[in-house]
Amino acid sequence: MIFGTGTSLTIEAKEVSEPTFYKLSGGDTSACLASGFSRIKAAEEQHVIFNRSTAVLASDKLYNQLVLLTSGKEEEACEQAEDDSDVCEEPVKSDERVNLMSVTMLGLRLLFFKTVVFNVLMTLRLWISQCE
Repeated sequence: MIFGTGTSLTIEAKEVSEPTFYKLSGGDTSACLASGFSRIKAAEEQHVIFNRSTAVLASDKLYNQLVLLTSGKEEEACEQAEDDSDVCEEPVKSDERVNLMSVTMLGLRLLFFKTVVFNVLMTLRLWISQCE
């Protein structure tokens, strides 16, 4: 017996976040990523190429969706979506002071480790010499 397709319940957040699109490529494989949107069908509503895949809920209560691109038409649609997105173009610049502090902390950790190893070796040497 078949009673039908069933009922689907979707709970959406009050805050609406629009998807940000990225074109990913490696070798001869290309994909389009829609990231950080709050409504489950947001990527599908904006671009038809996302009808083939399902959105996945991330840990931050926002959805991500990935689709593999199979034709040049789909790649153009993804590039256009990426151009329409508000993506921060300027990468985060590293701060010289933070880099200096990171290297200093690494040096102090190595010095501490060397001190502990030296103390353990000297303690073992003392124990061995007392046993003889």
